[in-house]
Amino acid sequence: MIQRARNNNTVLLSLVIVSVILFSLLTVYFQFMKLGIVYLEQGNQIERHTWVLSGTAGNPWQYRVLSEYLVEGVVRFFGLFNIPHHIAIGFVSFRFIQNTIIFLLAYFYYRQLGLSAPCTLIGLSLLAWGMTHAYFDSDLQFNTYSDVIFFLLAGSVILLNKDFWIIPITISAALNRETSGLIPFMLLAARWPLGNKKLLSKTTAIFTISLLSYMIIFIALRLIFGYQHLVIPHGHHPGFDMLKYNLLRPITWVQLFATLGIIPILALLSFDKWPHTLKAYFWAIVPIWFAVHLFGSVIAETRLLLVPQALIFIPGALLLLKYSQAIDRSP
Repeated sequence: MIQRARNNNTVLLSLVIVSVILFSLLTVYFQFMKLGIVYLEQGNQIERHTWVLSGTAGNPWQYRVLSEYLVEGVVRFFGLFNIPHHIAIGFVSFRFIQNTIIFLLAYFYYRQLGLSAPCTLIGLSLLAWGMTHAYFDSDLQFNTYSDVIFFLLAGSVILLNKDFWIIPITISAALNRETSGLIPFMLLAARWPLGNKKLLSKTTAIFTISLLSYMIIFIALRLIFGYQHLVIPHGHHPGFDMLKYNLLRPITWVQLFATLGIIPILALLSFDKWPHTLKAYFWAIVPIWFAVHLFGSVIAETRLLLVPQALIFIPGALLLLKYSQAIDRSP
């Protein structure tokens, strides 16, 4: 019996590793084929990367430095070997590393939420599906995918009751993208209603340090790099102009359905069955995430929605499947 259990665990571990590698290769392949080497080495990808390194990328791109500095290290590493297209290889390799980390963290996070291994693998498939449709009008967008990593990591450490780690996660994520300011609120939402005074005191301290750290980094980046011209996507300004552009543009709805599918609807149908922590993540992230991006970003670029999809909607939908099975088996 013990040997059989070990064999099953070995098979499952092998399946998880193979699945993560294949999903990572698949998502990288589709994006690479869409962009091509010329785009990566001579087009917008290398241009924006170079602008960030030189401090002239504009607002908000210039203040999202962490991923660009990391990928520059990878590019320089491959450059040491004098191999052809080392820039494209560096870019694609970094994206593969990012995607691999995303799928590994997603697997670990979904299992922490009480989902079975087979159900979790279905979740990874859904995430891979969304990622292969999130490339519209985008380059490799390293900071967006690092954002997914940081939010999944934050979600996991909170579930593990390792709350202190929210501080370094927030600090690192603040160097990557401004959306990371929501990470401390994930912790606050998850812990605040529990009523334990000692826990609330600890939570308040960690939340305060994390949020202050985020604000300091947010301001420091703008002082270091100075004023940057606001990048206006497609000539539409943030606010109601952008909202109208998003809602009346047919490709917005096509891309939303291609990336998210009906996963958010299925997730919300099981909202009452969600564990407290997942509900907390929803209220801390989803309302403000969609509001900010609808008014401030081109929502057809659905990579912007991978954080709520990976962190909240996919596990929420899988919980509907879990509880539906339980109801079907009940007498």
